Amino acid sequence: MRAKLAISIFIICLTLAACSLPVTRDCARPEVFCVGLVTAFGKVDDHALNQSAWEGVAQARDEGLLYKADFIETVDARDRAKNIRTFLENDYDVIVTVGAALDEETRLAADEWPGAAFIGVDQPAGESRPNLATITFPEDQGGFLAGALAAFVTKTGKVAALCEVESLPAMWRYCEGFRVGVRYANPDLQARVLYKDESAVGELFNDPKWGQEQALFMLGGGVDILFAAGGETARAALETAAARRVFVIGAEEDMYYQLENADFVLSSAVKQAGAGVYALIRSFVEGQFPAGETRGTYALGPWHDLERQIPPTVRERLEQIRIGLADGSIQTGVPSER
Repeated sequence: MRAKLAISIFIICLTLAACSLPVTRDCARPEVFCVGLVTAFGKVDDHALNQSAWEGVAQARDEGLLYKADFIETVDARDRAKNIRTFLENDYDVIVTVGAALDEETRLAADEWPGAAFIGVDQPAGESRPNLATITFPEDQGGFLAGALAAFVTKTGKVAALCEVESLPAMWRYCEGFRVGVRYANPDLQARVLYKDESAVGELFNDPKWGQEQALFMLGGGVDILFAAGGETARAALETAAARRVFVIGAEEDMYYQLENADFVLSSAVKQAGAGVYALIRSFVEGQFPAGETRGTYALGPWHDLERQIPPTVRERLEQIRIGLADGSIQTGVPSER
């Protein structure tokens, strides 16, 4: 009896316009917006750039701007182009690719799929395309924030920065930004800055021995705050210092989740991709996608266990500096190239 009743109701619904059946929404429909994110490597909960970019996508989804938002975490670098294509073949409107390593794949896909929009996070502006927006980050501002923090909390008045080879613009901007950030916060202090020897390019971003040795050298000179940038080289330097109860400041990712001695991580200068990704998605939905270069911003990561080490007045001052760097009222004076 129940089965017959259900069939009768179904037939009536098909006959009468008064009954409305659920409609399956498809990304191919022009009024349905779908966004897919692809990482160059790593997961979307990495406490770094991937997570920040995904938070921007998730915000757009949560505010109802999107029907669907998905991500693909690249495991094998050979799959990057395929991962991008997966979303395109399923009619996703906007593809967000995260990381400089995805630069080429993103541009090739933008050329092949002119009907889709692409957001390249932490990718150089390069040759313009009407369907590609890139978000770049001024590393000097990240270093500047780290330097200001170091200057505000040092007890010995000796702070230092270690970076990969000076010929890499991003590394040079990080460490020079740190130098001027220290001086901005306390004109009486002068940071010690050390770059890795140019001859060691074979171990670029992966020279933990050098990072450890130079960290010990700096600590031997009385340094009580150490900043470092440059992959595993920097990680080894920060771990060495933290193991000796010296406060450290990381770059690129929240080093609190990366170091064994996390209790001595003051903070990290991290790229803030979320706001930029969200703004670009919103512009696309509103029909005003701004192709070309967009400047991202930096912020200091959470204080975690050391919040009490940072007085409220210092936190307020650092926030003022962050805002000033973002709106241009504070200039680092560090050029984009040497």
